[in-house]
Amino acid sequence: MFFIFIAYGSDDDKNDTMENKVTDQLSTDKVVSEIPLKTRLENAIKGLETDTDLTKSVQSVDGIVIVLAIYKAYAITIKEGKESTNPGEKELAKKLEAKVSNSQLKSFPKLRMVYYNIMQEKLWENDVDVKVGGKRNTVLNLTAGYFAANSNIKSTQEALHEMLVNLRFKQINYRWYKGDNEYTYYTVESPKDSEVLE
Repeated sequence: MFFIFIAYGSDDDKNDTMENKVTDQLSTDKVVSEIPLKTRLENAIKGLETDTDLTKSVQSVDGIVIVLAIYKAYAITIKEGKESTNPGEKELAKKLEAKVSNSQLKSFPKLRMVYYNIMQEKLWENDVDVKVGGKRNTVLNLTAGYFAANSNIKSTQEALHEMLVNLRFKQINYRWYKGDNEYTYYTVESPKDSEVLE
């Protein structure tokens, strides 16, 4: 199915799920945990102050996965800081959380646009029209004769669901031709862009 590439990345990685990719990215935790928590919190804060746009060179599904892994790593560090008995580390964790939240507010609409551009480029040859909408690029619209069958809509939704949640889309609409006023839609239960989650 042509949606597998868009959901999970390069053809070589078809059998990997998004969770596996993110987990692999975070396998460096063993090295990171040897660095004192205070240092990790301070370095993360400095990093976000110097480079607030994590999306500037992202042009692939794999690039999107890496940015999501970075945000997950920040969330893990924040959680550690909040659970610390050291008041200084707790304060740094709060500061980092605010910076990550602001960064995510800027990054997620851009990541959704990158994903839309990738989908548009990859799916045009399969006669799938892709559009993105909503104030913050939160609605994905797919139009193709392929979606005349409900079973195709269901299988596409299942293939894309994890990526849609991770990119914090709010809705996906399926129609089978452009002039059709009726469409099938799914509400995507995803966190707000500002929410910092593990």
